[in-house]
Amino acid sequence: MQSRRNSQRRRHPIRLTLVIIILIFLCGWTIYAVGNHPKNESRQQAIAMAKKYANLKKTDDFYIYNREKTYYTVAGTNNKNQSILVVIAKKGGKIRVLKQKDGITKNEALTKIWNKRNPKRVLKIAPGIFNNHAVWEVTYLNKHGNLCYELLNFKNGKDVQRIDNL
Repeated sequence: MQSRRNSQRRRHPIRLTLVIIILIFLCGWTIYAVGNHPKNESRQQAIAMAKKYANLKKTDDFYIYNREKTYYTVAGTNNKNQSILVVIAKKGGKIRVLKQKDGITKNEALTKIWNKRNPKRVLKIAPGIFNNHAVWEVTYLNKHGNLCYELLNFKNGKDVQRIDNL
């Protein structure tokens, strides 16, 4: 009888622990899903616009660029099998189609930053529009762990703007 009670007492903490772990997991998943909903919705809308107005056939990547204005960019291949970037303004929906062959690639932009700045870590890279010119925005941590931004001209890879040590 005594051993049965001890056995039951040991099961209750295990059940309680399992319930708490499951609740924590469900809360974390819910927060993640709710937090990503606007990004996923923007992504779906941008891809639909790129398919409609730029003849996008295959989607490879999606970027969000925030500077003076917000731009959504869909990278992919059009119906002529050309690599393109479709840059869509969040407000106004103005669309600009960039042929990848006319500018530097994501990897070329990253290589330039790594060679020039030797960052501790690159946090983000995204194409966008700055002063009516296509750019690659690279966000990184420098050797000292400070946040830095650099804009590279899409066509030639030259520095457009740099902000160090934020």
